[in-house]
Amino acid sequence: ALRRAEKQGEIVGEKRGIMKVALGMIQKGLDNETIAELTELTQEEIEQLRRQ
Repeated sequence: ALRRAEKQGEIVGEKRGIMKVALGMIQKGLDNETIAELTELTQEEIEQLRRQ
């Protein structure tokens, strides 16, 4: 159970890092398609970041 919780924590932390990078890309003016290609985020996730 502990290993599974650790793995889940790693996944959540990695996703947060990717979201932070994507937010920087948005601020630099990159388009959603490029951000999706580089980060593997969905269009919906990118749109959610844009609305923040």
